[in-house]
Amino acid sequence: MIKCHCKSIIVLVVFVSSLFAQSNSTPQPVSTLMALLTGSLELKSATVGQEFTLKTTSDVVVDGQLVIPKGSRVLGHVTKAVTKGKDQPKSELSLVIEKAVRRDGSEVPLQAIIAALAAPQNNSLSEDPTYGMMHSNEPAQSGANAAAASKASSTASVATANLKGGMDERSVFNENSQGTIGYEDLSLTWHFTAPPPITAISSHGKNVKLQSGTLMLLRMASPRMPR
Repeated sequence: MIKCHCKSIIVLVVFVSSLFAQSNSTPQPVSTLMALLTGSLELKSATVGQEFTLKTTSDVVVDGQLVIPKGSRVLGHVTKAVTKGKDQPKSELSLVIEKAVRRDGSEVPLQAIIAALAAPQNNSLSEDPTYGMMHSNEPAQSGANAAAASKASSTASVATANLKGGMDERSVFNENSQGTIGYEDLSLTWHFTAPPPITAISSHGKNVKLQSGTLMLLRMASPRMPR
């Protein structure tokens, strides 16, 4: 179950208002984007300025134009890394999302927050209920038929992937999701005092660690096509 720390609509309004009030322009639509962390990110080893990369798993379409295609990279960096101590009640890892890099190399500047994140799901097929159901319907084989059993198991694996492909992310998040899943000690807060917006990931423990493959929901001022 996703942990929410305030109403998503409030964060959405504050985010948009903060971004555009500073430029005295009319508030623009907000876009969302799903992306996966391509490497682990850990407070214990993080330094200010350290870069991290996400890979998008959804498209961003604005006014009918594909601005950020699925498979693009999203780049960001660490702005703060502090460990819980005597004068520090929480450990905190603060991040800024900078830009998206499309496959053709063109860059799209972003004003985005990490609205929600989810730990990687267990990839073990033996613990996957869908695979268990598929595999249980196949006859057990032994001896000379071991090869057939192996092929059957492979068939179950493919069927599981085909059945579940593309479903997991939609079942984890929707565009209004906010908070964390699978990271029980982590919480998210956001700072909009001045651009760029900052996402702070906090823990009551001594460390903040995001595993490679962590799914993130980014909420952003709708980006524009690169020129």
